[in-house]
Formats: sequence, structure tokens, C-alpha cells
Amino acid sequence: MRYLFTSMPVTSHLMPLVPTAHAALAAGHEVLVATSGPAARTAQAAGLVTADAGTEQGARQPYDELLAALERAEAGEAPDDATSLEVHGRAFGEVGARMLDELVEIARSWGADAIVYPGIHSAALVAARAAGTAAVLHGYGTPLPTFGPALDYLAPHAERLGAGEITEAEIEIDVLPPSLANFTEVPTAIGRPRHRLTMRYGCFNNGGQLPRWALTRGDVPRVVATCGSAASMTREGALYRDIVTATGDLGAELVLLTADAELPKLPERLPPHVRPERWVPLRALLDGCDAIVHHGGSGTMLSSFAAGVPQAAIPMPGTVNVSNAQSVAARGAGRVLDIDDAGPERVTEALTWLLKDPEPAKAAAETAAEMAAMPAPAEVIEKVSGLLRAAR
Repeated sequence: MRYLFTSMPVTSHLMPLVPTAHAALAAGHEVLVATSGPAARTAQAAGLVTADAGTEQGARQPYDELLAALERAEAGEAPDDATSLEVHGRAFGEVGARMLDELVEIARSWGADAIVYPGIHSAALVAARAAGTAAVLHGYGTPLPTFGPALDYLAPHAERLGAGEITEAEIEIDVLPPSLANFTEVPTAIGRPRHRLTMRYGCFNNGGQLPRWALTRGDVPRVVATCGSAASMTREGALYRDIVTATGDLGAELVLLTADAELPKLPERLPPHVRPERWVPLRALLDGCDAIVHHGGSGTMLSSFAAGVPQAAIPMPGTVNVSNAQSVAARGAGRVLDIDDAGPERVTEALTWLLKDPEPAKAAAETAAEMAAMPAPAEVIEKVSGLLRAAR
């Protein structure tokens, strides 16, 4: 089988697909990744072959404009409210429009048997229908259909390419543990996948060196803070500044993962209890940690659950991060804080509960065991291949 993996030019969108791509390669299938920008660099660093889709058209730009709109609180409150759907549909649709022609060309010329994509990358489904190949909807957290508002935006392009009727992907891979509630209901008008396969989340967080100190525990609790690589998710570092203050009052060690974000509101000189790091592989780091504070990103949430670590989430309104955080709280494994009211006192209060009360750690450990029992990517990719062969 020839599997064409694709995502928007965003690292966090590509990461959940990497373990499945590795499993396909290990099983003897051929894999190509069609994307650009940070996602392409992530794929290449993971040892995957890429084909460029979107660089010359500036496909990343609409996504960066979306992040700015989120920071200005112009993208709604919940991920499925009308404003959020409209804003995200326009942004994701435009990213896809700038990638679409090249996706179709790559799928056709390479002879892809299936295109594998996260649901928010609706252009991938249009490309599959235009190229006459199968589509595999790959979950990355909360199960979402192929994003309808972006499909609506892409409708003129689909007609131009002769894509015909856009029906939902043939196969869905769902990585959400069954005990986690889904708080987002995105409407769909294109039906449901014929086959749904559950799969263990792969926890690919990029490669890198794990510091020696991360292999042992100190005399005080260790807390991780990470809000991804977008400065807007931390209000240019103001959120990290509050977390630094909160953990100082708590008497905990703080590992601060800042990625490459420009954070002008984070003090240049940090107190002794803070270990600032640009990037450390998160899943491996969490084995030596007691709690995590994060932005509610799907990969961060599921990597934390896989490690059995309780969580405090401070999500940006209008994103799926809100429903991710609600899932954590509903499971009893953490707490949700309002980003507009998450001062040091509230962060300290939340972390005190996570570190002192045994219940959130117990819920997190139970979810970790549940995830470990889910089918591995190697098993799932062979089921996908069998279904595709049967369909042909």
C-alpha cells in the first residue's frame, strides 16, 4: 500500500500521525508526507520523506492570522459555537485552498492508495475525492469529523477539480480513550466513516536529548509547564510568568518548555526553582514529573494521560483545547482554569490539589492503563490495509 499522509503546515497537527506512518513503514508499506513549513520539518526529523505542498502559496499565513484572532478573542468561546466554526472554517479552508492543487497532483503522480489526514485538514478529503483514492480520517484527540465549515469554503475548488460529491472518509482512526468524555459536537453533512478503528495514542513529541536530571526526582515536586510553540497561547509569556510565581509559592521545581516562542512578558531572569528549556521530549520527561500545566492541546493532554500525570489546563477560548480541558476535568484527572482569570493564586490552588490529593493522580493512572490496552498503531495499520484491499 502507498499511504500519503498530510496535515496543515503546523507541527502539532502532524505529530499524531507520525507513529502511524512509522508503523506503515515497518509493515512494508510506502509512506510519503505532503505538507510544508514546520510540519514538513517535523516529518523529515522523524525520518519520513516529504513532498512540498503549500510553500510557494504561503499556506501557513492564514493559520498565523487565526492565532492572532484567537489572541484578540475574536474566535468565539467554545470550539463548536457559531463564531468559532466560522472563523476556523475560513482559516482552515484558506490554508487548504493554498495546498489543494499540489495535494491532488502528488496523490495522482505518486499513485497513493489512501490519503491519511486529521479532520481539520479538510483539503485532504477533497484531494482524495479529486484523485480517486481512499481517505483515512486520523484522530488526534477529541474525535472530529472532517471539518464541515472548511469543506464549505473549499466547495468552489472541489467543483473546479471535478471532485464530485464529497462523502466522509472511508475509515476513521479514533485515539480518544473510551473513559474520556467528548464535549465537542461539530456538525457534519457528509455522512460518517464506514469503518471506525480505535488506536492507542502514539505520543510522538519529536526527538531530542533527555537531560540527566530528568531521569531522577529531587526533594520537591516537579511540575512541567508547556503551551506549545505559539506565543499567543501564553499571552506572550504572561501566563508563564504567573505559573513561575505560582510554583515558587508552592515550593516546587518548574520545568518551563518555551519552544521557539517569542515571550516578551516572561522575565529574562528566572528564579532558581525554574529550569527553562526550549524543547524536551514531553512523554519521556513526564515519567519524572508530578503534574503538568498546559494549554489544553490534544497532543499534550493525551501524552500527559499516557504518562499518568494529573493536569491543569488553561485553554484559549474558541479552540478544541477548551473541550480537551473539560475532558480532563470530567475524568477527575485535573482542573480547568480560565485564561483571563488564571493568576498565580489560582494556579497555586490547582497545583496544590493535583499534588496533595490522591484522586487526580489515581484517575490519571487509570487512564494511562486504559490507553496502554488500546490497539497499537502496528495492529491498526494492518486493519486499515485489509479494509482498503477488500474495498478494491
